[in-house]
Amino acid sequence: MKIKKIALASAVCAVFSSQAIAGSEVETLIRMLHANGTVDDAQFQRLMVEINGNTDNAKEQPKEKVVSNDVAIKLDKGGIKLQSTEGEFSAKIGGRIQMDAAWYDEDGSEMGNGSEVRRARFYLQGKMFNDWGYKLQYDFVGTGRGGIRDAFLSYNGFDGVELKAGNFKNPFMLQEQTSSKYISFTERSLMDAFADGRHLGVMVSTKHKYWTLAAGVFGNAVNTASAGKDEGWGVTGRGTYAFINEKTRVIHLGAAASYRGLGDKETARFKQQAETHVSGINIVDTKTINNVDNYLKVGAEFAVIEKSFSFQSEYIRTIVEREAQANVHFEGWYAEAAYFLTGESRQYKKGKFGGISPQHVVGRDGLGAWQIASRYSVIDLNDNTINGGKAESFTLGVNWFPTSTLRFSANYVNVLAIEGGVHDGETPSLVQLRGQWAF
Repeated sequence: MKIKKIALASAVCAVFSSQAIAGSEVETLIRMLHANGTVDDAQFQRLMVEINGNTDNAKEQPKEKVVSNDVAIKLDKGGIKLQSTEGEFSAKIGGRIQMDAAWYDEDGSEMGNGSEVRRARFYLQGKMFNDWGYKLQYDFVGTGRGGIRDAFLSYNGFDGVELKAGNFKNPFMLQEQTSSKYISFTERSLMDAFADGRHLGVMVSTKHKYWTLAAGVFGNAVNTASAGKDEGWGVTGRGTYAFINEKTRVIHLGAAASYRGLGDKETARFKQQAETHVSGINIVDTKTINNVDNYLKVGAEFAVIEKSFSFQSEYIRTIVEREAQANVHFEGWYAEAAYFLTGESRQYKKGKFGGISPQHVVGRDGLGAWQIASRYSVIDLNDNTINGGKAESFTLGVNWFPTSTLRFSANYVNVLAIEGGVHDGETPSLVQLRGQWAF
């Protein structure tokens, strides 16, 4: 078959080189041969020049590059991807929907059984003229500006360095950099009270197989109204190093810091639910802290992948500087382990975890991928005059991935203790289920 294609392509080139034939019908034929791969890119460009140009002067005139308008359309992990034949332009349409239900064993405060659409996101992502990238992502669970998640442009024309500007996730915390599609539990740990989230800003980053660095300057969140006051600003940076980075073996270390000046706002608040979102009840909460000038968060990360086993842990310390009052210090940490019963391994790339690809897909005589996980997490929001509460939590999880685009999860969360705050002495527990389609 390959010999036939070469012979056919050579014959076509010979015919046109001799100027024996030209015309719109031939142009259509050449485009068809190029689309199915019989005529390669170089041959296609040469033929198009000879068809459309002055063949008598073809050797005397410089040949312009002929850009094909052909577009390849394919399914990419359930999403739709369009790409020009030259590869200069691309666009991918994707998204996710996560549906949750939770039942609570209350211990004092009412939490309320219920269900919700946790996330319903749609995105458009791609590149332009090779070096420019873009992403627009909207979460329909939010409203107006509150639904905007990603809205940025990036430039990759420098060797190994990316510049990004717009609204996007700040480079802080391993569990935050890992998408909610790929975390091992339905919700992130109690330490998520210290997450940086997304802000408008600019960032420079470099990502390699064994190490990454990222740093940026950020303003407020995209849905923050100024109300006539100067907005806050922040500087965030993160670095990672993987001593081992193989397909099924990884040792990861990371460190990050985030400084935020609050401008005219002068208030801060840290709060967290019991590794659930349905109830809306914060088991620890500093409430509004007044007279805040700035706060600094520093963190350390550690993660290991050994075939089907994975482990990760983080520690965050937050220092809140107040005007004319003593500073306060908060902290939190977690440790979690997960194991695939069906032989898969977590994916790791450029300082964060990726998706799961089952070895045997349901629908192709397989059982999908099955994973079990456990986690212990702690957060302490008690210090000085701030009585936000200290909580400890233990979580067990089971995940089933019928395909790389589908996931069903069950979590059992037991709050072991709460010291201080509104919920002092309470020990609620809960069961939470999730169905997820990500494409």
